[in-house]
Amino acid sequence: MLPQEQTPRQRIVALISGTLRSARQLAELVGIPERQVEDHLTHIVRSLSRDRAKRFVLEPSECRDCGYGFRNRTRLTTPSRCPRCRSEAIAPPRYGIDLRTEQP
Repeated sequence: MLPQEQTPRQRIVALISGTLRSARQLAELVGIPERQVEDHLTHIVRSLSRDRAKRFVLEPSECRDCGYGFRNRTRLTTPSRCPRCRSEAIAPPRYGIDLRTEQP
């Protein structure tokens, strides 16, 4: 388990480093509402943009009915419905942090 001395944002960064998790999973693990997780993620994205050693990874949402992928979506929240089939069965996006590797 993660130490309670860390802020929620620090715990989220630790939980998504090297893996992908949804906002709901993070909310359960950190013990805060899902909307707060999404707010923290926007700040994490901003702070990681200045860190050359790490990179924020967003696995986009996908429609469970027709398979439409929300690839060009920049918002971190789950879309309400699919633009192709109008289904509301949308898989939530997953977030992660990867270490950047230097290319020779």
